[in-house]
Amino acid sequence: MAALGFHCSPFSSPQMPQPITLTARLYEHIEPLDRGGRYEDVLDSALREASLGEVTGGGSQLGDHGEIEFVDIEITVNNLDRALPVIIDTLERSGAPVGSQVLGTHDVTREFGKQQSVAVYLDGITLPDEVYANLDFDDLVDKLTTAAGADSYHGCWQGAEETGLFFFGASAEAIFARLEAVLQQVPIGQNARVVIRQAPDVSLHRTVRMPRQ
Repeated sequence: MAALGFHCSPFSSPQMPQPITLTARLYEHIEPLDRGGRYEDVLDSALREASLGEVTGGGSQLGDHGEIEFVDIEITVNNLDRALPVIIDTLERSGAPVGSQVLGTHDVTREFGKQQSVAVYLDGITLPDEVYANLDFDDLVDKLTTAAGADSYHGCWQGAEETGLFFFGASAEAIFARLEAVLQQVPIGQNARVVIRQAPDVSLHRTVRMPRQ
């Protein structure tokens, strides 16, 4: 009998799942090193531990004055349904702000985030020279962080005329009430511009200008 021109196998090769690329977008000013320590490293560990994927990169979007408007964390996963809860839970526990998004290929996959924020913009040019000369910046940050709450401080931004300090917590209004008392007591708090951000939408922000002493 002539041999047939093909071979049969009783086993079919398993199909490997196609990797899925996602982006977690967080609307806050946070520098790359801080972003890595606060968000990327812990998320990468959580995904790898669950054998669901990994963090593959990240980036920042700058505004007109050099302040970071939002940061992106690039993620590759092998199972969207299982990975999405891990991504959201991990980033929320790490302090993700309200209005954060997980972006798929074409649109927003999920919104998440629980933390509201208060941005304190210190006057860097119009106060008396002795105010700047006598400023202990680290001590100021410690005082404001103590008032705002543990792990509330997410970093700072140095502009040409202002220095921004960024604090996060469950209620922006409650954080401001505590920060206001400190800013009224320290010379550098004079004329500070404070933005209470309950959501990313700028139209919902409230701005307070601290008085001069």
